[in-house]
Amino acid sequence: MVMRVLILTGGTVEENFAKDYISKWNPDQVITADKGLLYAKKLNIKPDIILGDFDSCSKDIMQEFSTDKKIIVPCEKDDTDTGLAIQKAIETGADEILMIGGTGTRLDHVMGNFGQLFYAHSKGVKAELVDANNRIRVLNHEDTISKKDQFGKYVSLIPIYEARGVTLTGFKYPLKDHTLVFEQSLAISNELEAEEGIISFSEGKLLLIESRD
Repeated sequence: MVMRVLILTGGTVEENFAKDYISKWNPDQVITADKGLLYAKKLNIKPDIILGDFDSCSKDIMQEFSTDKKIIVPCEKDDTDTGLAIQKAIETGADEILMIGGTGTRLDHVMGNFGQLFYAHSKGVKAELVDANNRIRVLNHEDTISKKDQFGKYVSLIPIYEARGVTLTGFKYPLKDHTLVFEQSLAISNELEAEEGIISFSEGKLLLIESRD
């Protein structure tokens, strides 16, 4: 049985989108990271684990939730609250993680959350970061994206820092055994032409971003 863990964290959350996406995703467990607890309250979601240093959310709000798994961490620490929530999700046996609230105005946190996707991937856990306009995940060395499951029209690949042997089949702009590097924008805003697109590469790391208009 696949265990799905939702992490609500403190970036930007479009509530109507989040409510619909979470309902369809159907998590088995919910972890809130700091201000993510406010979103849980707004979305009428009961968290299983409440975690954070509560520098952006009052500790008083915790008293409104009955879970006994309330983890308060120091403000001065080596991880973000979201990073600790990812670690906790993996520790509790997550097979898949959905992160909502991981994008917003703090680009340092956004970039750090991209790193958390790679951390989960390194532990064999499938993780995605989603907002109302984008869905972001780490690619395996061979992966498939299909029109029927597609999040948005545009498909972009971001190498961290370099990905070699990249081959794209079924896309408007195909590639064959190409090297993608971070400072070039070659693989931004591609589109599916076939019902399924195959992405493969031999070396490196790739981030997949599906975006709406």
